[in-house]
Amino acid sequence: MFSEFLQTARVFLSANPVIAFVLGVIVLVFFYFKPKEMFKLAAFVLFIAAVFYMITLFAGTLSTGSKQKDQMIYKSRDVIEE
Repeated sequence: MFSEFLQTARVFLSANPVIAFVLGVIVLVFFYFKPKEMFKLAAFVLFIAAVFYMITLFAGTLSTGSKQKDQMIYKSRDVIEE
């Protein structure tokens, strides 16, 4: 989900270089005039991205484990019925 959003944003910005340039200039201006707040914002965004990554990684592990458990249940039922 998040990777799809990033892919869409990258395609949009590469198709519209003027908008990408304006956004880049705005970010640079904010970093120049308010560096302390922007570094705090950047650190917060990195923290949120790391938390989101860990949650998706954990959710993927859970879904894989439950899928394997379901497969083992069906295999056990097949062995019992034989």
